Amino acid sequence: MEKHDDAHDRRQVIIDRMLAEALHSGDDYRLPSHDALPPDMRKAVDTLLAKAEAQRMRRLTYEDLEEALPPRDVTSEDLEAIFWILSEHGIAIEDGDVA
Repeated sequence: MEKHDDAHDRRQVIIDRMLAEALHSGDDYRLPSHDALPPDMRKAVDTLLAKAEAQRMRRLTYEDLEEALPPRDVTSEDLEAIFWILSEHGIAIEDGDVA
């Protein structure tokens, strides 16, 4: 991504915190399903799932995630739900190219 804006920086902080918490999490908290997400978040998940399917890949980049997210501020709960749903489909988000 060429342009770094405030929303991108806030999302990255949330993603970094979520990853750190995931390494130390011991609870069985389950996130809402795809159908419980707001419409723009469902569209983002559908876009990511379609991209992974088209590429026949089980991983996407943070850039792919950033491109799929709506232009509004995304909550940490929305991002957690996206990561959860993608992981249920066996898809990971990684740094760098996934060529």
